[in-house]
Amino acid sequence: MVDKEELTAFDTRKYPVRPHIGVGVLLVRDNHLMLVKRKYHPDAGYWSIPGGHLDLGEKVEIAAVRETFEETGFKVKVSRLAGIIDKIMYDTEGKIEYHYVLLNYFVEQIEGDDNQPPRAADDALDARFVPFEQLKSYKLTESLIELLKQLKIGYN
Repeated sequence: MVDKEELTAFDTRKYPVRPHIGVGVLLVRDNHLMLVKRKYHPDAGYWSIPGGHLDLGEKVEIAAVRETFEETGFKVKVSRLAGIIDKIMYDTEGKIEYHYVLLNYFVEQIEGDDNQPPRAADDALDARFVPFEQLKSYKLTESLIELLKQLKIGYN
């Protein structure tokens, strides 16, 4: 792994010169989806699934497990690919402000109580399980809405 501080000077997330790779995880319990409220841009203040950047030298499924633990405290294992989403956001002048390719996975909790609520940590402001039928009442990211429509979860 590369030290994150070494990369700070070369961080090109905003106004990138190439797309970035992100991972997201769908942890489902009894027709409830775990959501986190994003602390940072893009989409600060919006609800989404736990996830984040793929680190240099890191395998995608390892990143999914790591991000889940960092943002919610849950230890999980990847069960299968849920979908791939292109997230391209433009600024008011039409320039690409953010560009991500998001690899999303279904995961299963492997440790802890199945009734335990997630704890918001790292770059999450809040974390909770939301019933599928209530997803539309949350301020969700566009990329999550697109994924949920593809999966026919809450947006059938």
